[in-house]
Amino acid sequence: MTEHDAVVFLAALAALLGVARLLGELARLFGMPLVVGEILAGVLLGPTVLGRALPGVHGWLFLQPTPQKMIGAYTTVGVVLLLVVAGLEVDLGIVRRRGRSAFFTSVLGIVLPLAGGLLLGFMLPASDMVHADQRVLFAMFIGVALSISALPVIAKTLLDLGLFKTDLGLLVMAAAMINDLVGWIAFSMLVGPMQGNAVDVARLVVMAALSLVFIVGTMTVGRRAIDRLLGQLADESHGGRVLSLVILFALVGASITQALGIHAVLGGFVVGVAIGDSPSLRERTRATIHEFVTNVFAPVFFASLGLRVDFLRAFDLRLCVLVFVIATVAKVVGCSVGARAGGLRWRESMAVGFGLNARGAMEIILALLALEAGLLKEQLFVALVVMALGTSLIGGPAMKRLLYRATEEDVVALLRRGGFVPRLASATATGAIEELVRILEPRLGHLATSARTLVLEREQMAPTGLGDEVAVPHAAIEGLEEPMLALGLAPEGVDFDAPDGKPATIVFLLLLAPGRYEEEVRVLASIARSVIDSHAREQLMDARETEQVLVVLAESARRIAEERRARGPALADI
Repeated sequence: MTEHDAVVFLAALAALLGVARLLGELARLFGMPLVVGEILAGVLLGPTVLGRALPGVHGWLFLQPTPQKMIGAYTTVGVVLLLVVAGLEVDLGIVRRRGRSAFFTSVLGIVLPLAGGLLLGFMLPASDMVHADQRVLFAMFIGVALSISALPVIAKTLLDLGLFKTDLGLLVMAAAMINDLVGWIAFSMLVGPMQGNAVDVARLVVMAALSLVFIVGTMTVGRRAIDRLLGQLADESHGGRVLSLVILFALVGASITQALGIHAVLGGFVVGVAIGDSPSLRERTRATIHEFVTNVFAPVFFASLGLRVDFLRAFDLRLCVLVFVIATVAKVVGCSVGARAGGLRWRESMAVGFGLNARGAMEIILALLALEAGLLKEQLFVALVVMALGTSLIGGPAMKRLLYRATEEDVVALLRRGGFVPRLASATATGAIEELVRILEPRLGHLATSARTLVLEREQMAPTGLGDEVAVPHAAIEGLEEPMLALGLAPEGVDFDAPDGKPATIVFLLLLAPGRYEEEVRVLASIARSVIDSHAREQLMDARETEQVLVVLAESARRIAEERRARGPALADI
């Protein structure tokens, strides 16, 4: 590498990162995912715009061989770390707990899109393929591509809609986790054959066996070792060390799978799952890793997509419409029918289907890897990118329309017939939950014991700290006929493992009847809106009587509702 190469590489990296971050933030202002702006940055800097307007500048920045390879190396690390972040979202405990519902939802959410993709792959003319003699492999890839979901986009959508901590949100996440586990393993098995003209069955069997050994080893012995190391660094002051360890483990895992002939992304994903499943990994540390990767590596990776393809020249309306319609219909129908078979009502089932329909970054990564492997033409690559962005954009609004249709439960009315503890005596989440259950015991009667057990079990599985010093531990209680709510204040704070690392000073305990997912969503949304304002939270902390609390919550809810009406609907507004 010459000094000139270093200058060009740094200038190109600065251009990609700077423009991608700027357009990503602009996209967020309009309620769209960051990835939309980041890809648009690549389109502007690539052959589509800059290459046409200022070909000399574009060539100097992005077409010189050595700097181009260096950008490629940077994006390779980026894609591995993106899969680590996706793996961190996988909670195997949630998958196990969701059981029947998650199984039906994920299986039908894989099978129908897989069938639709296979059908599309066999129907497309040879002119849409790079190698006409690889029809079976091509069809298998399209099937896998349409069946996969995007955990990070789905998680962000659920967070934006206030659904992440709900039972419905956990079901969507569990099904998405199963989808991604199956999808990425299947894709990794296809990478080797995609890079050659022949399918070596013996080599595929060996690769499958070796990948199984790696996955099982990482999720058993490796997971225990990782958990032990993270446990020793559980203190928040060691967050930097934990971040270094996570990246180290990810690079080692990626190196192993790449050496086995499987793509490096599988190693990053499996290591992310193993780390994310560790009880010693704090939510604050998880959020730090996510912020680091999505703000430093992800923008450059997604912007670099636009450098590879002339989107105007490669845009094929026929392919874009075909891919989008087949992908959306197959995924939404498959997941909706699966969720219905798992016990949900049709409206909730359809919301699950649209939530899992988001492909986002994971689809784009998969499409790029297939393009690099020489399996896709640029036209189909662009169609997959358009489909990934389109399905991500419609997921949130569709879920919102399906779930937020009825009048919300009034948090004031619920609390009026519930209970209030002006000062929680306990400094732990377990103790705080037990205190709030005791307040509701006169109304719960014989259900009090099971309520205490179920809320504590759910808290261990998925901590309910929302951030901004608010927590809402909750659970569905068999035999309960109407929702119950209790509020406790903790001036010293109680650790509910919130993403922002802050202890909760305002703790709502919510008990619901089983299977009433819409009701859960509405009540949690009502609670969130009542305490979203920092001034309302400060007033709550000064309250000593139930009536004072009710006045603060009612006034806060009224003020927030007026503000929402004044600014109009927004994509991520709840």
